[in-house]
Amino acid sequence: MAVIVPNGYKQTKVGVIPEDWEVLRLKDITKIETGKTPLRKNQLFWNNGTINWITTTEVNQKYIDISSEKITKLALEKLKIKLMPINTIVLAMYGQGKTRGKVALLKIESTINQAFASIKPNEKYCTNFLFNYLDKSYHKIRDLSHGSNQENLNLDIIKFIYIPFPPLKEQEKIAQILSTWDDAIIKQEALIKAKETLKKGLMQKLLSGEVRFDGFFDEWEDKKLCEVAYIIMGQSPSSDSYNEEQIGMPLIQGNADCKNRKTKPRTYTTAITKECKIGDIIMTVRAPVGAISKSFHNACIGRGVCAIRPKDNNEFLYHYLIEYEPKWYKYSQGSTFTAVNSHDIKSLKIKLPKKEEQQKIAQILTLADKEITLLKSELEILKEQKRGLMQKLLSGEVRVKV
Repeated sequence: MAVIVPNGYKQTKVGVIPEDWEVLRLKDITKIETGKTPLRKNQLFWNNGTINWITTTEVNQKYIDISSEKITKLALEKLKIKLMPINTIVLAMYGQGKTRGKVALLKIESTINQAFASIKPNEKYCTNFLFNYLDKSYHKIRDLSHGSNQENLNLDIIKFIYIPFPPLKEQEKIAQILSTWDDAIIKQEALIKAKETLKKGLMQKLLSGEVRFDGFFDEWEDKKLCEVAYIIMGQSPSSDSYNEEQIGMPLIQGNADCKNRKTKPRTYTTAITKECKIGDIIMTVRAPVGAISKSFHNACIGRGVCAIRPKDNNEFLYHYLIEYEPKWYKYSQGSTFTAVNSHDIKSLKIKLPKKEEQQKIAQILTLADKEITLLKSELEILKEQKRGLMQKLLSGEVRVKV
C-alpha cells in the first residue's frame, strides 16, 4: 500500500518526516568510540581505583550517575582508555537478555567497557534529542544485528544508523519537553523507593514485635508454619500436557511466573496435578528460593513452587513470609540446583501475636502496599505519556513552536 505523504512532509529512509528536517547517518555528525576492560588479574589496574568504569549491566539506568566499579589512574594512562565526558550517550552493543540496543546518558565522567559504543554529537546537534531518538528506536536498533551470524551490534553498524533531525532550535525544544517528563519519572521513582524503604522498616519492626500497638501486651506464640497454614507442594504435569493455547489451567512453574502474579502464566496444562487457589501465598522452592507472591487466579503449580494457604484467612502470614524471604537460603540444599524441601517449609517456626494484633499489623502493611501500587501505576502512566510524546515529536508528526 502506498504511503500517503501529507503536504509539508516527505518520504525518507526513516519514514515520513517534515520537509525541513534532514536525515543523517550517525557517523556524519557524531564521534563514536568504544572502551576497554583492563586485565582483571592485574590488581594495579583495579585496587583502590578512583576512575568510574561502567559496563552494560548499568545501562538499565537511563541516566548513569554512579559506577559499580572503578579503575586506577595507571590503567587509564597505560592502556590509553578514554575518559568519556558528562552527557555522552552510551549504547550497549551486546549483553544478556534485553541489554543489546539500550542507551543511557552519562551524568558522570566515566570510562566504559568494550561492549559499549559512546556517541557524542557535534555542536550543531542536540545530545538530548539524539538520546531520546535512539531510546525510542530500541527495537529497530536491536534488529540491525539480526539476519546473519552476527548476534551483536558493532561500531560499523552503529555508524550507519540514520537519524532524522529538525533544525537545532526545534531539537532543543523537543528535548526540553521530553526532559520535563523524565524529571517527573525520576521523582516518582525516587518516591516509590522511599516508600518501599519505609515499608521495609515497618515490616521489620512490626513483624518482630519490636514495635507494638497500644492495647496489645500478650506474649507472641511460637508456631510451625504447618500449624497455621496448609502447604501444597507443586508437582509438574506430564510434558505432553503443556501448551500455550490457553487450553486447560494456567501453570505456575517458578520465579518468573511468581513475579508476574497479576498476569496469568503463559503456559497451560490439561493434566491437573497440584492446584493453588485465588489468595494463596505462592513461594518458589528452587533457586532463588523463598520468593513470595500471591495468586490472583486458580492455577496448577509445578515442582518449582509451593502454595501456602493460611487457615485463618488473614494477611499477616503473607507479610511475615515476605519479610522472611532472604532467610530461606539457609535451608537450601542440592548441588545441581538448590532447593528447599517440604519438611523445612512445614517446620518453619514463626512467632504469632493474637489474631487481633495480626489483623492490625496486616492492615498497616497492606495500606503501605496499596500506596506503593498506586504510585507504580502513576509511574507507568507517566512513562506511557512520554512514549506517546516521543512517537509524535521525534517523527515530526506534531511540531513545536520555537
